[in-house]
Amino acid sequence: MAEEEIVETEPFLNKWTEQKVAYNQRDLLLYAVGIGCDELNFTYEHDEDFEAFPLYPIVLGFKGTDQDVVSFPSEAMSEGPPMPPLPGIKVGLDGERYIEKLAPLDPEGAELTCKARIIGVHKRGSGASVEREDLIQDANGKTIYRIVSGSFLVGAKNFKDSGETNSEKVDVPKRAPDASLEMPTTETQAHVYRLSGDYNPLHIDPSFAQMSGFKKPILHGLCSLGITTRAVIQQYCDGKAEKFRSIKARFAKPVLPGDTLVVEMWKEGNKVIVQTKNKTTGDVCINNAYVMLNPDAKL
Repeated sequence: MAEEEIVETEPFLNKWTEQKVAYNQRDLLLYAVGIGCDELNFTYEHDEDFEAFPLYPIVLGFKGTDQDVVSFPSEAMSEGPPMPPLPGIKVGLDGERYIEKLAPLDPEGAELTCKARIIGVHKRGSGASVEREDLIQDANGKTIYRIVSGSFLVGAKNFKDSGETNSEKVDVPKRAPDASLEMPTTETQAHVYRLSGDYNPLHIDPSFAQMSGFKKPILHGLCSLGITTRAVIQQYCDGKAEKFRSIKARFAKPVLPGDTLVVEMWKEGNKVIVQTKNKTTGDVCINNAYVMLNPDAKL
């Protein structure tokens, strides 16, 4: 029996790609509504404090510069750094996200540049974790957002680990949460959220969801992340994006549209440790999570 070839992953690291991305005010409004916002500073363009919800940039890699429905995977997604050809992959899942806001988005809209690279490939349980770093830059070349994404590739095998990891274990304190907010979702939550650019049929097509191992379409993990972030902003940022600095989170369990989420928070200085539970199922759906606040945030 021939020995199976081991894939070298290091050659795929640190190969920067560059693409144009863009958004307008309507995109900001649609994203905010998609994660359940009703605050006027995120949902009304004429509000005197109108601003972008701070997690909006996570959808730019799906839509690129398009202002219409895109395929999945989209053309913008294909412009990113090439993934190593790992054998045995059955399905790819969202694993982790780190989103850091270095400067606010222009609420009027903007044309931006996204630079991206693969920073690490690591064995994780029954597959592989592939981590990618995105730097979103303005017209002057200033980095305004840094995003690190961890994708879990179920079944990946026969490869060598390489590079760095942004993954970290975050334990919740052994005390009751300092704050807890219930955040309901709606039956049509995924229908609205997908309009921001993530048109994965897993979130709307019952047949596709069943082929992927789910009884029905599930909510986008990034939508649950937006809802979680909204809860923290409500509790500790006076509802304002300016006080948000960054979020780190791991996706633990799927959520169905219509489920109610409970966001538990423990404040430790400018760090808020977060855990999101699905009240409907009892499962923890987001863990290993924290939000960093700017120093002037309410504590």
